[in-house]
Amino acid sequence: MKDILHDIAEELDKLKSMDQAIGMAIELEEEGMEYYAEKASLMKNETASKLYVFLAGEEKKHAEYLKQYRESKHIPEVEFTFPKFKASFTEEFSDEKLEEIGILLAALRFEHKSEYFYMELANRADDEEQSLFFEKIAAAERGHYQIIDELLGAATEFRMQT
Repeated sequence: MKDILHDIAEELDKLKSMDQAIGMAIELEEEGMEYYAEKASLMKNETASKLYVFLAGEEKKHAEYLKQYRESKHIPEVEFTFPKFKASFTEEFSDEKLEEIGILLAALRFEHKSEYFYMELANRADDEEQSLFFEKIAAAERGHYQIIDELLGAATEFRMQT
């Protein structure tokens, strides 16, 4: 079985320019936005649904950063702040907990893949400023990963029955 992260590096090797790589990144972000928006409506757990709405917005923001950069060649300021979901991570999931956790695991994998993708772009960047731009997007993706991981931890932690 081939590692999906290895596939990303191979796909990037096939591209002829950084503009093509940025186009690929925009497509990745738009796919993520659609995925998260769709899954938000399926989640019965309010925290998980809010998380997916947040992530859909983040992916949209990243696509806009990339489009802005592609058009102007000026690096936009990449912003990411952790949302305050933690207080509601103690909620129990619905009766469809396994399905909800499966969706979160898919999101976790997507965010890990996205972080790797942007780090690869940073390594292949034409200059230091461009590299820093991709590293900032990778850091935001890593933040998304951490948020999802916390929710998964809360959903799967051992709970003593009292």
